[in-house]
Amino acid sequence: MLSLAIPLLLAATMAQAGQEPAAATIIDSGSTNRAGFRIVVNAAVNRAGTAEITVQPGRFDSTDTVLKPTTRVLSNDIAEKLFAALKAAGRLDALPAIHCAKSASFGSTLTIALGDEQSPDLSCGDGGNPALRELIGVVRQIVALADVQDMRLRREVR
Repeated sequence: MLSLAIPLLLAATMAQAGQEPAAATIIDSGSTNRAGFRIVVNAAVNRAGTAEITVQPGRFDSTDTVLKPTTRVLSNDIAEKLFAALKAAGRLDALPAIHCAKSASFGSTLTIALGDEQSPDLSCGDGGNPALRELIGVVRQIVALADVQDMRLRREVR
């Protein structure tokens, strides 16, 4: 949890100083039988982003396996697209919360945080909101590029 707090604290501090946050964090909560993950997208001055991917244990995972973060480089286009979608979305906590049925045991949430704001669950769709639709699209692209599913499989095989 501390590794999540540091990027969010940095982003919140920059936002208070009138600067754009330096990082956006994509968070998958995981479930009882599936590891969650965090993808921290750090934006440089030229918006060429780097993504640090961390696979977290599932909610009830009792293993003591500690995974090291993996760093992958995002293209300038994807990083620009993410931060443009975040800007177009406005306050993340003001986006419409779309609700969908999920299993209590196997359900998970997918959100994005920027500074002190966090989006509603992105895995439930956009509810017709164009800004939310764009944000969901780019978050899904980044998750796919991060190859998180492959990382989950490697973790479970160990």
